[in-house]
Amino acid sequence: GLNPDEGRIINGHTPVKEINGEDPIKADGKMLVIDGGFSKAYQSTTGIAGYTLLYNSFGMQLVAHQQFNAKEKILSEGIDELSIKRVVDKELQRKKIRDTNKGKELQAQIDILKMLMHDRYLD
Repeated sequence: GLNPDEGRIINGHTPVKEINGEDPIKADGKMLVIDGGFSKAYQSTTGIAGYTLLYNSFGMQLVAHQQFNAKEKILSEGIDELSIKRVVDKELQRKKIRDTNKGKELQAQIDILKMLMHDRYLD
């Protein structure tokens, strides 16, 4: 099963109306609604151009993308489109391989190999 301290529900296909102050991070960070209007048809309703969910060894982040207006505007005014990152994890303690289930399996195999090497070469 899932660890209740780390488990999350990730929901899509439900537009988040950031334009009205709605937050895509719900239930104290346990539920994420990541469909914020990537489709142009929803952007006037949501006020943004969607989300990207990032997850790596540093934790989970949600990036909100602003609407892309026109390449001409970027080229003429030098204004880059803006993306805003939100930290989902409260404490970003980097997760290492040894902290995962697979890491524990690998460590057990390493321990067995060390024991076999010790028995073979040191006895």
